[in-house]
Amino acid sequence: MIKPLQFVVLAILGSCMLASCTPDGAEYIDELDLVYTNYDVNYDFSSNSTFSVPDKIVKISSETVNSTNGDFEPDFVSPAYATAILASIRTNMREAGYTEVDKSADPDIIILPTVFQTDQIYFYYDWWYWNWFYPGWGPGWGWWYPGYYPPQVSRIRTGTVMMQMTHPGTAAESDQVLVSWTGVINGLLEGDPSSINSRVNTSIDQAFAQSPYLAK
Repeated sequence: MIKPLQFVVLAILGSCMLASCTPDGAEYIDELDLVYTNYDVNYDFSSNSTFSVPDKIVKISSETVNSTNGDFEPDFVSPAYATAILASIRTNMREAGYTEVDKSADPDIIILPTVFQTDQIYFYYDWWYWNWFYPGWGPGWGWWYPGYYPPQVSRIRTGTVMMQMTHPGTAAESDQVLVSWTGVINGLLEGDPSSINSRVNTSIDQAFAQSPYLAK
């Protein structure tokens, strides 16, 4: 089912733009880049002033999703890619009018970026993926998507990056943390390293550009 326009925005990046695609298909990996954003239309983003991001990005693969042991840290994306992704998120948040603070300073927003090294996307992954970073996080906690749903897709390209805008001060009695905005970049960490790094800023910039409601 197609969701209303105010809930979902999709953008295709690269030189393959809808009808301009060649009959033989994409020639370059960036022609397959797709940026998806979704948000709670009833949430007042202007009420936030500060944000925080982790210094590492969780990597979820089929092996970690199927694991039953929650007593260890998950795998993380190589710093060669994580540094560029986190820097781009920070830049876009600052340009949108937010101030970065440490997670111990009780930020209004915590953005959690995750990379999926699997062709299946898992939105309700176990709490322990972020237990090492998220303040006050513990067993039984989860995500709360009021007024909208994360993208309902059955398959994504490996290397897909997901960003979730969470609000640590909004945990309900059911131990669910509010997620007011989600951005998904399909297959961003796919291709050679030089291609990936050149596409990071373009793709993350696009996610914020098609989410003007985030700006203060």
